[in-house]
Amino acid sequence: MVPKFMKRSSQPDGRKKASRPWNPATFYIVIFCFIGSNGIHMIAQKNEFTNFSRRADAKIRLLKRVIERVQNGEDVDVKGLLGTGDPKKENEWEQVIQEAEEEDRLWQAKARRREQSKSLQDTEGATETGGPIGPPLSDEGAAKTSNTDDEREKLSPVGMPPRAFY
Repeated sequence: MVPKFMKRSSQPDGRKKASRPWNPATFYIVIFCFIGSNGIHMIAQKNEFTNFSRRADAKIRLLKRVIERVQNGEDVDVKGLLGTGDPKKENEWEQVIQEAEEEDRLWQAKARRREQSKSLQDTEGATETGGPIGPPLSDEGAAKTSNTDDEREKLSPVGMPPRAFY
């Protein structure tokens, strides 16, 4: 009771069966499956974000209405409107607050990374150019046009290839 793929030989005389040639469409099938699954994932993410936005907007509108009514001096049952004491409504509020905080953390982290990469690029740009743009000036203030390889290595920033590769 051994499965066919685990048997050593399917031929009675011991010869291995010739394998089928590779199907050239296999690559496209795999790629299209990958693209399709990414598309489905993106649609699911979009729907999830839309649902989150709707819930958050509904909660924000409710809070604005309650605040306006309180500011207008109306007698409002704030606990009743906001669902204090009702475990289901309290869970909804907790989820909305947690999702909003998580989204805020993600935005802040992305902004921090953007600032870090920008400052890193600014510092790298300053070290790569080595100061003002153009060839280094000699003691007399005129631009040098011919440098030996040793002088060029000393003047070029670290990690730069020799002049011949430019």
